[in-house]
Amino acid sequence: MSRADASQRDGLEMILDWLDALRQGDLDAVQRLLTPDVVWYGLSPELVCAGREDVLEVLREQLPVRCDADALELLRAPNHVVMGTRSDHLPQPGGIELHGQVYNVFERRDGAFATIRDFTTRADALEAAGLAGRAEWV
Repeated sequence: MSRADASQRDGLEMILDWLDALRQGDLDAVQRLLTPDVVWYGLSPELVCAGREDVLEVLREQLPVRCDADALELLRAPNHVVMGTRSDHLPQPGGIELHGQVYNVFERRDGAFATIRDFTTRADALEAAGLAGRAEWV
């Protein structure tokens, strides 16, 4: 896919590509989904990956990723995508209580993810994506 085509892709389509690349262990596909200056902010200040190579190095150790989630939630926002994952198998970072869920907010720029931020609560993730106050599904 050319860069012009990639910039037109919907954020939800990009997240599905991201999940597929992680499941397949395809680092080349992951790389194409990240800007060179991507920053991934983890759940604590010491968990930060700065730059595509840093992110790829961390992911390399974890691939392929098994999808043993109980639920996934995907929300599109202007220039952002929120992905919520519910699972009893999430890694527990020291000193952080996940309550079986984690939220990632992906910021899109030029057809790739420029920033990824991790959150322990849906409310914080939605606020970061500009979706604060979004109504719950009924």
